[in-house]
Order: sequence, then C-alpha cells, then structure tokens
Amino acid sequence: MQKTKRLRHRIMFAFLFFGATITLMFGVSLVIALKSVETNVLDDILYSEYFGFRQQTDSSEQVSDSFRSHSTIMIHTVSQDDYPSGMPAHVRGLPPGIHDVTYKNRDYRVLIVHADNLRYIVQFDDTSIHQRERDFIRLVWLCALITLIIAFVIGLGVANHVFQPIKKLAYQVMAFKNQPGESLDMTEFGDDEVGVLARKLQHYHEQLQQLLVREKEFASNVSHELRTPITSISMAAEVLASKTGVSAPEYARIQRIQRAVGEISELIDTFLILAQINDDSTKSHISCDMGPIIDKVIEQQRVWLGNKPVEVIVQAKEVLNVVAHPGILSVLVANLVRNAFRYTEQGMIEMVLTKKQLIVSDTGVGIDLPTQAQIFKGHVISNTGKTDRIGLGLAIVQRICERYGWRVSFQSKKNQGSQFTVTFSD
Repeated sequence: MQKTKRLRHRIMFAFLFFGATITLMFGVSLVIALKSVETNVLDDILYSEYFGFRQQTDSSEQVSDSFRSHSTIMIHTVSQDDYPSGMPAHVRGLPPGIHDVTYKNRDYRVLIVHADNLRYIVQFDDTSIHQRERDFIRLVWLCALITLIIAFVIGLGVANHVFQPIKKLAYQVMAFKNQPGESLDMTEFGDDEVGVLARKLQHYHEQLQQLLVREKEFASNVSHELRTPITSISMAAEVLASKTGVSAPEYARIQRIQRAVGEISELIDTFLILAQINDDSTKSHISCDMGPIIDKVIEQQRVWLGNKPVEVIVQAKEVLNVVAHPGILSVLVANLVRNAFRYTEQGMIEMVLTKKQLIVSDTGVGIDLPTQAQIFKGHVISNTGKTDRIGLGLAIVQRICERYGWRVSFQSKKNQGSQFTVTFSD
C-alpha cells in the first residue's frame, strides 16, 4: 500500500502545484497590470497638470513661484539662477524626467521639466494609491492561499475517489496470500480500467490455482507410485546383506544400493512435503528442538564424507526451537549438510546454533560469482559445465524458507568455502 499512498500524494501535489501556478501567474499579472495602469495614469496627470500650468502662465504672462492645483498636486517653478537652492529639498539633484520619491513617510510621483530657462517641478502625492496597492497585493496573497486550500481539498477528494477501488483490489489480492482459494469480489468494481484489471487478476489467479493443484496431484501420484519399487529394492538389498559368505566388495555394493534407496526414499518424502507445503492444514504448532534433528541428519549424511579428512563440529551456543513439522526441518538441514559433506575434501565443517539461527559453514570448494547469482534456482550449470554445488536441494531450502517466513543467506568464495545461514522468525 505504500506505493498507492505515494501515487495519491502525487495527485494532491499536482493539484496544489497547478493551483499555485495559476494563482501566482494570475496574481502577478494583476499586480503588473495594476502597476502599469497606475503609472500611466499618474504620468498622464503630471503632464496634464504641467501643460495646463504652462498655458495658464503663458496667458497671464507671469510665472508664480508656486502653484497648487489640487490637494495632492503641487507645481513649483524655479529659475536657473535660483537652482538648486530654490528647489524643494526632496527633489534637488533629480534630472529631468519622472521619478518616485519618498519624503517624510510620504510617497510622491515627481515630474521635472527644463524649459524657457525655468525648471518645472510637478509633484503628485500618491501615498494613498500605494497603500491601496499594498492592500490589493495582500488580497491577492489571501486569494492565493484560499485557492491552494481549495486545490488541496479537491486533490484529496479526487485522489481518494480514484484510489478507493484500487485500494479494495489491493486488499483483496493481499488476502490471496493467506487464503489461496479465495476469489475476488467483482461486485466492488465497475466497468472501468480497475474493473478490467480485477478481472484479469482473477483469471490469472484461477489459472495459478489450477497449476498448483496439478503440481500437488502430480507430486503425490509420482511419490506414491515410486514407493512400491523402492520398497522392493530395499527389501531385496536387506536379504542380500543378511546372507552369509558375501565378499567384502559385494557387501560394499549392497551398502551402496541401500544408501541410494534411503536417499530416494528421503527424496520421495521431500516431494510429498513440498506438494503440501502451501496447505495450511499441514502446518505444525509444535516447537521442535533443532539439536537432535541436526545430530540425526549428520549421521544419515555422513556417508558423503567417507574417509575424507574432515572434522564435523556442532556448536550449540543456545537452544534453537522452531515451530514447524519435524520432516520439514529434517529436509531443510539435510540439504545444507549434504552439500557441505559432498563438496568439502578436507578441513572442517561447523554447524552453529543460536536462538534464532542455524549456521552451516565449511572449508570446501566454494561457489564462483556467476553461479552465486543463480544459486537458489535449482540445477543451474556453472562456468565449468558442471552442476557445481547447485541442485534441487538449495531450491527446496529456499522454498521452505519462503513458505514459513524464514530467511536463508550465504557467503562464499571460490576455493575458500561457504557459509549458509537460516534465520528463523517467531
């Protein structure tokens, strides 16, 4: 569900970004337009007052030192002889043109013109206009904030509306993990894209269930059919071993047959367990002590050591109890131990038990890097052309761990040995 939340947040952020962008563009445009209109109007007023004053003075043929035409407008005339001492303090030094001046906490728009040996100063007090301008900008910001809040609410509503059926579909699909036989409730989905996706998932789930059923039936039938000839071979080997006068080479061959029969029987049991591994009814609620299971597996698999100079060490640092079927645990340990025994020619094999982990390490041939990437796939051919330490055993270990929520990891270096660690969850 984490990704769904991220997508929902993206939709909300998209609405917020869209709202913020539109509001910012609209607000800036309004402010720029207002400022432009205000400037043009003020400039027109200044020039109108200037030309009106010139016409009035020309008709009267005299120039007054000061002419006030409005409470916010003041016009000064200063002769060249009195410049700049005759000019107001806040406009001294200003070149001809239009200027914005602040004087004694008041804002002025000032026009300065040089003509006929006179300097004309037309001053407009635009303090109140600037105050209204600031009020307008505050209003724009307030509208922007309200727009963002509205965009957030709309985005949240749209995101929830869009992802509600997706959340329902995700929850139903997640339920398949614990109840594989369940089906999707198609009544909760319409004929839109989510409904199409739900129907496709349901079809895929049904096909997967059929494949799992056929896999279980095949494994069970094959295992059952193999038991009869294996039993016959085992009984025949026991009869041959019990005869007197059997030579040592012949007895060694009979023992080899018996070991092979035992391995095949173990493999059949493994197939039966794996055929039922996804069935909750096969789960055990009994806690098993791993110590005796490991001792038993070591004795069963010791034949792979033969006369090799290998020391086997079991180090129980803590009591390791695991809630699982004893047969499952035996299969898990047997596959790890068998690999260690088979591929260690000399040195040491150590099994360490902690409260939550089983660690099997050896000083064997190790695993090359290309093969490590495929180690749990089963029957993967290494660079040497041989199935070097890769077989069905590790794939079975991985499958068992996935079923019970355990974790298997390994470390290995070519010609330096390997270490496999199984971490058991509660």
